Amino acid sequence: MSHQSGIKSNEKLRNFFAHAKQDKTRMFKVVINDKEELELSNHHEVQNSNWQTDFNKFVLESIEPKSPCYIFYRLDEKTNSGYTWLLILWSPDFATVKQKMLYASTKSTLKMEFGSGQVADEMFATIMDEISLEGYLKHVKSQEAPAPLTNREEEIEFLKQNEDHTRINVDTKHKTLQGVMFPIDNSAVQALEAFKKENSNYVQLIVNIEEEQIQSKRLYTLNDVSKVEDIKKCIPEDKGRFHLFRFSHTHDGQRFKSVIFIYSMPGFSVSIKERMIYSSTKSEMIQYIKSHYDIEINKAIEISEPSELNESFFIEELHPKKVADSKKFDKPKGPNSRGAKRLTRPDLSN
Repeated sequence: MSHQSGIKSNEKLRNFFAHAKQDKTRMFKVVINDKEELELSNHHEVQNSNWQTDFNKFVLESIEPKSPCYIFYRLDEKTNSGYTWLLILWSPDFATVKQKMLYASTKSTLKMEFGSGQVADEMFATIMDEISLEGYLKHVKSQEAPAPLTNREEEIEFLKQNEDHTRINVDTKHKTLQGVMFPIDNSAVQALEAFKKENSNYVQLIVNIEEEQIQSKRLYTLNDVSKVEDIKKCIPEDKGRFHLFRFSHTHDGQRFKSVIFIYSMPGFSVSIKERMIYSSTKSEMIQYIKSHYDIEINKAIEISEPSELNESFFIEELHPKKVADSKKFDKPKGPNSRGAKRLTRPDLSN
C-alpha cells in the first residue's frame, strides 16, 4: 500500500470538479499551495472538437520547468459517467526531492476526489518531450505493446539471435571473446600491452556495435592519467565503456598498485541494446584480460556516472574494513548455594 500525504482539495477546487464535468472544460491544472492544499491553478474551455488539436497549446503552456503539477486533460471518448480524462503528473528533474515525493504521494487522493472512474489514463512525465502530444501518443502505443522483457530475458533473446555468430578461438591471442563475440581491435591490443608493461595506467575500451569490435580510441600515457581525478575526465556521461585503471596508493603502511576494472553505464540515456551488449560482454572481457595478458584484476566495479569515483571509494572497495568479532558474554551465574531448602510443616493443631 503506497504512503499518502494527507493533502486534500480545497473548497474552490472541489466545486470546480463539478463544473469541469459539464462538458465545457478541456483542461485544468492543479498544484499544491503553501497551505498544503490542492488548488486550481488554471483551466481552458473546449475550443476544438478534436482533443488532439489544443493538447500542446494548453498543456505545454501550463507547465513550469522546475515546478511539479497535475494536469487533467479531457479526451473525446465518453462513458455513462461522462467524458474520460487523462491525468498527468508533471515531475521535472529540476524539482526538489521533497516536491517530487509530495506530489507522488498526493496523486491517488486527487484522483479519488475528482472521480477515479472518469480517469481513463494516467501518465508520469519528467521532460518536455514526454508531456507533449507526441510523447502521450508514444505512451499510448507502449501500453498497447506486449509487456517488456526483463534485462535477463533481453540478454537471452539477444544471445539466441546471435548464436550463429558465436565462435571460440583458442589458438590466437587477440581475436575473440566467448559469449557475445567481438574481435579485439589492434588499438585495444596495443593499449592493453602498454598497460601490462606499466607504460600506461589507464585503458578505455569501447564496444563498437556497428563494426562489431572491441576498440580503444586513444592510448593514454602515464602523464595523461595518473590519479583518480584524471579518470573522471575521461569517462563519457552518455555512453557505456570498460576501463582498466592502475591505482597506486598506500594502505596501512604498504604500497599497492591495484588494478581496477570499471564498467561505466549511464542510466536510460543509453539504448537497451547497448546496455545489454556491454552487460553480456563484461565477464568475458575481464576473463580475456586476465588470461591473455596475465593482468591480475584486484577489483571489478560498476558505476553510472563519473562523480561516483574518488580515492576513498577505491580504498574502501580494495581494503574493506574488517568487522570486529562480537564479544562473547558468559551467561551470568546464578546466586550462590545457600544449602538445602527447608521444608516447614503446616500447624495442624487448629
